[in-house]
Amino acid sequence: MAFIFNSLGAGEILVTLAAALIFFGAERLPEAARALGRFFEKMRRAADDFSSSITENDLTAPTGKDSSTTVRAGNEKEQREG
Repeated sequence: MAFIFNSLGAGEILVTLAAALIFFGAERLPEAARALGRFFEKMRRAADDFSSSITENDLTAPTGKDSSTTVRAGNEKEQREG
């Protein structure tokens, strides 16, 4: 979020806040800000989970052979023999 505030000037931020106040009204503005904060928190957690799952998958050693292929080949052999 810091990059947004670095690229916007004080005038743009004030205009955006005034537009939000007009659009949502003074009574619903805190509720809308809380909902926006929850949304960003969920997105951050999802990004962290995705990043950690990618990291975990990169750290696991590959087995070399796919076990499902081995099982499937064994089943085909049994069907031919039986």
